[in-house]
Amino acid sequence: MKGRQASAGAARGSAREAAQAAPVPEASKRERVLDAAERLFAEGGFDGVSMRDIAAAAEVGLPLIVYHFETKRNLYRAIFDRRKTLFAARLSALREPLAEGDDPVEHIVRAFVEPVMRIQDTDAGIAYAKLVAREASDPREAERGIVADYFDPFAMEFVKAIRKALPGNSTSYAHWAYLFAVGALVMSVFDTRIERISANKVKAGDVRRKSEYLVTFIAAGIRAGTERKAPIRKP
Repeated sequence: MKGRQASAGAARGSAREAAQAAPVPEASKRERVLDAAERLFAEGGFDGVSMRDIAAAAEVGLPLIVYHFETKRNLYRAIFDRRKTLFAARLSALREPLAEGDDPVEHIVRAFVEPVMRIQDTDAGIAYAKLVAREASDPREAERGIVADYFDPFAMEFVKAIRKALPGNSTSYAHWAYLFAVGALVMSVFDTRIERISANKVKAGDVRRKSEYLVTFIAAGIRAGTERKAPIRKP
């Protein structure tokens, strides 16, 4: 009996060793590199992170990263490329038909906000949200073309939807409304300060509540701007 137990234990041990020794598939290594790069770029920005930093964090050799991506810029772009499903989800929500009695402005803002908020219940989602905030506010973002290629197409759809929901307003208003909404959304990921200014009465990371407040805030701002009757004062 003891001999059989010992043999079984040895077999299990050998199986574990074999599993640990088995090579990691290249696809998994590539994803591991992207995960590490997303996290590091979110913390240090594009210029603050090297390919060697990413290789070390992903526990892979630098040649493997060069093989898959060739350059740091290609790797950076690949992070946004694999998040295309998020852009698709926002456009899909924006194009959903309104139910009877739905507020068209709130519908637009929910499509803008909620898919982004939903990914923030994971560390990877938060890292990506912080990376977007960094890229959107980087004075050199135009050199990389990330915002133009991935975010501008959605921006145009959002602006078009605002103009349709609120006819009679200037084109410039709808464009500014979009950019102001972006400001509120991308900065909302840096929410730990809320605990300090609220004396810990409001907790960071309450994604559901934050999402509702953000929808209310942005929608109200868009409506309030269109209701302005007084002429804009010149500086």
